[in-house]
Amino acid sequence: MRDVSAISPSQCDATTINELRIILSKYEYTHDLGLIFDDRVLCSANWGLLDAPFLLEGVFYHSPSGYQFAAKVGGIFPVPAKYDITKKDNVIAFTINQPFKSFDHLDKGFSYKIVSKNKQHTFHNYSSQYQLKNNTFLKSQVLEICSKKFQYCVETTNNRPGLLYLPVYVSALLICLIGLVSFLIAYSIISFLDKNHSIEFRLRKAIQSGDLYLEYQPIIELKNCKIVGVESLVRWKDAVHGNVSPELFLSIAEQLGLYSKLAYDSVKRAFIELSPILHRDPEFTVAINVNAYEIQTPEYLDRLNKLCVRYQIKPQQVKIEITERIGLPLKELSDFATRAKDFGFVIALDDFGTGVSNLVWLTEINFDIIKIDKILTQSITDEFKKDMVLAIMSLVSNLNRLVIFEGVETVEEYSFIKEYNSDHQVQGWYFYKSLSLTELHKVLDDKKGLK
Repeated sequence: MRDVSAISPSQCDATTINELRIILSKYEYTHDLGLIFDDRVLCSANWGLLDAPFLLEGVFYHSPSGYQFAAKVGGIFPVPAKYDITKKDNVIAFTINQPFKSFDHLDKGFSYKIVSKNKQHTFHNYSSQYQLKNNTFLKSQVLEICSKKFQYCVETTNNRPGLLYLPVYVSALLICLIGLVSFLIAYSIISFLDKNHSIEFRLRKAIQSGDLYLEYQPIIELKNCKIVGVESLVRWKDAVHGNVSPELFLSIAEQLGLYSKLAYDSVKRAFIELSPILHRDPEFTVAINVNAYEIQTPEYLDRLNKLCVRYQIKPQQVKIEITERIGLPLKELSDFATRAKDFGFVIALDDFGTGVSNLVWLTEINFDIIKIDKILTQSITDEFKKDMVLAIMSLVSNLNRLVIFEGVETVEEYSFIKEYNSDHQVQGWYFYKSLSLTELHKVLDDKKGLK
């Protein structure tokens, strides 16, 4: 109808009727198009100029947008057919009876209707035979979606949610199957725990027997591609549970009250294993991650310093990494960082970019190092995020702090960081995954450099 209005028809001449026919051919569900003058249908695309113009009478529904609707109107053309009518100004459109009937077969399980936005006119109503009759126990699920362009909405209704939507025999079969599977799962879990003990039991045993081990991820200096340090990472490979993620077993250790022993033993082992490397190269560093326990334990830093003395490691070779995920008050974190720096330890902000308060951290805590989280690192090659990453890189670079990019995995990320500032440091799988002590010694002894 808008297409017809666009040609501004003023009379039913041959040219106008031909234009109506051209427009009509574009629309599958429109049966005919015509023109009205003085409420009389004078011509249409299919019938041309009518011998006896038809006077439109009866009740029309008036929409807010100016369109008028009527259903099942007959006698307009010299055939017994009846049509649904839409008109506006001097344009009229005829659709076949129930033009939305084809939608009834898309999903016979739901009832639906097409109504005007003000609910005063129903264009089509389909009641599914699959819906429950006189249902007083289950609340019907009604979903309404309204057009943003036109004045109509579609409402779907379903009073058979979940398993009730399926045939009775299928629902019964599924319930039996779910019951059987649940029984088998419960039986399997009980049998597993009885035979192999729980993960809590096995972790307790592993900590007491020293079965946890360390891996080291190298940190690379961009300007000379030299390994200048490592990050110490605790690992656990259990005979039953396999490789258990640190997030899981560290959390369990906290719940069992074993975290303090695990943390102390891990640092002690790292100092023992790395002391030959640290003695040989005074510039080489080892990074250790701390949790809320270390920060809230007043004697922790003193114990750490005593380990340095015992194994003849300089405090400045030890980097303490604090992550925002700790969730402690800034004042408490700042005090810990100050005390750590008094001992000579280096303080690093880990996982920068993963939280909303990192900028506040930068102003409240005197960090020596800022470690960019891999989420930001891997956004470098994303055209939509690059500008944001560049802004953050500029910010941290202007703070005159050492910057380390974590999670570097591609040559594009490595090249971008190096081109931006070759004084930065990086770590990630593009260079090395976390290494065992033997693998680390082999890499450091290899004078050929990376990879």
